Amino acid sequence: MEPEGAQEVSERDQLWASLRALRAEIDPLAAGGFDGSDRQKAVVVILARVVAAELDYRARAATPD
Repeated sequence: MEPEGAQEVSERDQLWASLRALRAEIDPLAAGGFDGSDRQKAVVVILARVVAAELDYRARAATPD
C-alpha cells in the first residue's frame, strides 16, 4: 500500500473510532428518537459528514488508477 493510501486508511479508521464517543447519542437517533434539539441536529450533521466521507472513499477505492 502506498503511503498516501495508508494515511487515508488510518484517517478513516480514526474517524470511525471517534464516533464511539457519540454512541450514547447515536443509539436513540437510530431508534427513531429525534427530538429536534440543537445537539441532535449537530450529531446528525456529524453522521452525515462521516457517511459522505466514507462514500467518497469507497468511490475512490473502486476506481482503478
